[in-house]
Amino acid sequence: MQEVKPVVLGVDVGATKILVGYIDSDGTVPLSRRYTIERSNRVSTIASIKTAITDFLEIPCCAQSPQAIGVGLPGLVDAITGTWMQATNLPITSPVDLTAQLRENFKLPVAIDNDVHAATLAELHLGSGCKTRDFIYLNVGTGISAGLVCNGQLVRGANNCAGEFGHTSVDMNGVACECGSHGCLEPIASGGGILAQVRALLPEFPTSYLRNFLKPDQLTASLVFQAADNGDPLAIEVSERAIKTLGFALINLIVLLNPSLIICGGGVMVDGWMIKQLDNYIAVHALPFVYQSLQGIVLSTLKADQVGLLGASILAWKSIGKI
Repeated sequence: MQEVKPVVLGVDVGATKILVGYIDSDGTVPLSRRYTIERSNRVSTIASIKTAITDFLEIPCCAQSPQAIGVGLPGLVDAITGTWMQATNLPITSPVDLTAQLRENFKLPVAIDNDVHAATLAELHLGSGCKTRDFIYLNVGTGISAGLVCNGQLVRGANNCAGEFGHTSVDMNGVACECGSHGCLEPIASGGGILAQVRALLPEFPTSYLRNFLKPDQLTASLVFQAADNGDPLAIEVSERAIKTLGFALINLIVLLNPSLIICGGGVMVDGWMIKQLDNYIAVHALPFVYQSLQGIVLSTLKADQVGLLGASILAWKSIGKI
């Protein structure tokens, strides 16, 4: 008779969706389901998280009930008190005692953390981070962030917001970012930033191939990279600026932390194009002895649509002392 493995419940909260799933200690996800998040106000946002969990728990799947709940959240999270402090892309502008609320609702141990920190823990325990004690998890998607692991420990900072790499200042004369700072990396090299630059510069490139892909969901970073490889001047200008700026910022991070591995995730990285370009840039411009200690810049081996769930599961297992 096949052994039934214990599971926890992972919850990955994003700006537009909530992904809920069962995960065992080996990182296997026997069942998951995607839900829409209600983001009109704070109350409805919290209610939609609870509703998603309630609905999912009613689905027959595992022979065992989950032992704990882990939740990865965007924005600033106090992982010690279990408080969701704020989020820029959801209507969370004041602290929410989310851990206490979920614990009361579902009568299970609950742990919450920032979503990128959770994904970094997934890399540390289940992904390529198992091979080293010093690595950077670089996530480039709609935004940019980094998880920093030194000597096998996640670097959290004074209030758990270490790794806001997208808001590194790379141009003091640059335009204001949504965070309020000037010259941030994110508007230049993130997926959202790349697409915004393409749209802004189109009037200067009336014959650009990218003009054919302006409808919603048509234009992607991958398409911009393909167009650059095919010689499109607009695509070349935007993609080269993104690579040089991100490479410049990443070199500074590498010099500071001296990692042996950079693990890449996020939608902009999935086709490998940017990873190759970054590696080439860093090889030329970084301190030779620092680059020599870098074993590689690699794509995450974890499934892109599951890394958030896996990270949430690590939070849950940690909350009951199983990791």
